[in-house]
This record gives sequence, C-alpha cells and structure tokens, in this order.
Amino acid sequence: MIISSKNQRDVNILCEFLNFNNTWENDMGPRFLEYRKKWAEVTRKHIVTRFPMHLDFDLTNACTLACAFCPRTQLIRRGQYPGTYYMPFKIFKKSLLEGSQKGLMSVNLNASGEPLLHKDLTRMVKLAREHGILDIMLHTSAVYLTKDLMASLIENGLTKLIISFDSPVKEHYEQLRVNASYDTVVKNINQAVEIKNKCGSVNPFIRINMVLMKENFNERDQMIKMWSHKVDGIGFLEYINYFQWDETDRYIHTMKYKEDFICEKPWQRLGIAHDGKIKFCHLDDMNEVTLGSLDETTIEDAWKDETMRLYRKLHLSGRIKYIALCSKCSVPMLPAV
Repeated sequence: MIISSKNQRDVNILCEFLNFNNTWENDMGPRFLEYRKKWAEVTRKHIVTRFPMHLDFDLTNACTLACAFCPRTQLIRRGQYPGTYYMPFKIFKKSLLEGSQKGLMSVNLNASGEPLLHKDLTRMVKLAREHGILDIMLHTSAVYLTKDLMASLIENGLTKLIISFDSPVKEHYEQLRVNASYDTVVKNINQAVEIKNKCGSVNPFIRINMVLMKENFNERDQMIKMWSHKVDGIGFLEYINYFQWDETDRYIHTMKYKEDFICEKPWQRLGIAHDGKIKFCHLDDMNEVTLGSLDETTIEDAWKDETMRLYRKLHLSGRIKYIALCSKCSVPMLPAV
C-alpha cells in the first residue's frame, strides 16, 4: 500500500490517498508517466502551458440525491438553483478537438451533478480516448452504475472511476447520502469491480472517496477494512464548505483563511460550462467568472487572456482576496496553527 498526502501531491486540499494498486501508473505506460511528471512540474513551477493540461466538463447538474453538505443542495436551499441542464455533445466535441491538438492531457466528466445521468456519457469517453486524452475520469455516487454501463465505460476507455461513499454504516450512509440506497450502491460497486476483474482490464482505476466531517471521521478505519481488498484506492478528503453556503459547521479542525494561499488550478485547468462558457474555476457553480464562450473565442486564447494573467499574478503575490470569486472560496480554509 502506498500512502500519499497533500504535501506529496498537487492538491490544495486536506487529503490522504491510500493506493492499494501500486502498479497502475506504470501499467498505463510511458506516455502516462510523462504526463504525470509534467503535471507536477507545471504545478510546482507555475508554468503557463500553451493549453490547460486538464478540462472539467460540467455535463449536467442533474442529481437525484440531496446530500446536505453538497453545494448543489445548498444552491437549491438558497433558491439559486438554475434549473436542470445537460451539455450538448457538440460543445464537448468542440472543446475536446481543440484540446487534443494543443496539449490537453486529462478530462473530468462532471462538476456539480451526476454524470451517469447524461445520455452521451460513454460516447464522450470514447471520443476522448480516440483523440489521445491520457486521463479520462469521472466522479459518481454509483447509484446508477449498472452492469451494462460499467462494461461500456471500460470498453470505451475510462481511466478513473471515482466513487463518493461517505460511511461504511448503512444507516449513517443513508443519512449523509440522502435518497441513496446503501445496499444498491454497495452492490453496484462490487459488481463494477467484478466486471473490471473479469475483463482483465487495467482501467478504470477505481477509487472510493470519503469526505471526512464531524459526522463520520471516526469511521475511517472501517472504510479501509470494507474496501481495501476490492478497490484500487481510497481517498480521504476533509470537508470544505464551498463559498460558505452550508450553515452547519462540519469541519473536523478549527479552520483559518490563509490569505497568501496559492491555488494550483490557474496553472492546471479550466472548466467548460454546459452552455459552452469557459470557466476560470470548475468550482464556480454560479459561473461568476467566465472567460468568454466557445462561440466567440478559443480555449487557448481564454487560457492566456488578460483576466488569467491578472489572476495568476494575484495568486503568486499573495493577494487572492482581490479576486472576488477566490475571496469567497473555502479551499484556502486550512487548520489554524
């Protein structure tokens, strides 16, 4: 088992990853290893590449769950939910084709919703694989992870399947993941692992993600015992109250806003909204900061425009509070020393 922490990875959140499959990156081959090496170098040295190495696609905000700690649930509670949307395939295709010619290496196929509800999901995975994208990932609750869908995701080239699962205890899981059935989700995950093993496929790397909060942090060891002999890895991500929308204090530690925080995202990625707007930050569910849209500019030009240059400069000089969106973000909330 390999254990990695925030200090060993390019992640600006409190997290810990346990990898039970220690050979996966090597099994992916030399091009994948070179991509991971470049990702780390770009992040640490704040290199502005020709094109973002990663794009986050907001395929849909549809979801049948109502998890209290989820930003989507908070938007609904606040009366700010924009209505359900789905990204047209042509927007995904246009973004991907530009990226595949200019250095795009990784894509995440969801932002605020459940990607398995998008009718074109496997078609999108296939297109990304056919155009040489090295890392094709998605996050899911696994509520809709059927046998046929898992088989299709494997066949079409998904590289990472990240499953949100926040408690090994049935009653507690269903309190946290409102409207989800513990038995159904556990069955779906076990089934997915079986299908992957039966296929003899390297991909996808299957990881369970647990959001650690006051409500569940004492269940960490139970989670390891439950999944360590089945999945490829487990991620423990400490709760973040995005934009302070959640009125309940779920933090494990006493937190303090770090004003000189430097986020890695402006050197790694951009978000593509369902309607083709280019988002400065994929966490921006309200699309407060956009850099134009695909029908009026290229992603490459947006990546290097005046707004991006200014925001990167402000981050590097310890002045993120001068960026309205970043000043409200809770990612810079770190344990008080």
